[in-house]
Amino acid sequence: MAQPSTRFSDNYEVKEELGKGAFSVVRRCVQKATGLEFAAKIINTKKLSARDFQKLEREARICRKLQHPNIVRLHDSIQEESYHYLVFDL
Repeated sequence: MAQPSTRFSDNYEVKEELGKGAFSVVRRCVQKATGLEFAAKIINTKKLSARDFQKLEREARICRKLQHPNIVRLHDSIQEESYHYLVFDL
């Protein structure tokens, strides 16, 4: 069986910007396999201190565990060389 790709660009098509912060940008994206739309928080990890990177990993762990109708769900988390992608409900 083929392994799914762990590269963000292989799995998602990036669309327009929805918001921006100091270290990240949120963009609408479409999952290529399903056509479903999500919000991708794209974090430039080169700009993060070691402490900020730990906070990012903690945020991803917490988001994976959260399941509540009033909280957006984390669908995917992909770490690449310079960016970390958190894919949430749109």
